[in-house]
Amino acid sequence: MPKAEQTSWVFANVKGRITRAISQLRKINNVESVTPVTGRFDLVIKLRTNEPNKTFNIVEKIRKIKGIASTQTGISLQKISNAKKDESEDPIAFALVKVRGAFKNVLEKIKTFPNFVEAHVIPGEFDVFAAFHGYSPEELLETSVEKLGSINGVTSMETLVAWTPTSPY
Repeated sequence: MPKAEQTSWVFANVKGRITRAISQLRKINNVESVTPVTGRFDLVIKLRTNEPNKTFNIVEKIRKIKGIASTQTGISLQKISNAKKDESEDPIAFALVKVRGAFKNVLEKIKTFPNFVEAHVIPGEFDVFAAFHGYSPEELLETSVEKLGSINGVTSMETLVAWTPTSPY
């Protein structure tokens, strides 16, 4: 994977003020983005490395932030992306996907979804992590996320929808 595509993801839960945790996370080198989400995690944190030692050191810094209650880390082994979508624009929905069998077919199918931005093969509890853009969560659920479950090989999935905290950082 070229250096520009190296990515790790940290899924975090926060106790207390989420805006304070976000502010502190954004100060850490190699933290590319921090997205508050609904679902079993409170934050999706994108790191600019998939080197295990660097990722470990960054996650240790993340865990020391007041309010970070737990983390789960995924190191990207393979990435596909939609060249037509701007990855610098924050996604508004993410999907955690469990796959039975070959990942290739699942990734190729996800790549055809209209709001698809990027997907990563990450070892661990789920196999594929995908990001989507759109005008609204409702649009994404109808055009992309709900279709994931119909892909041959997908055994289960979870959706995380982005939201914006109302208090200042």
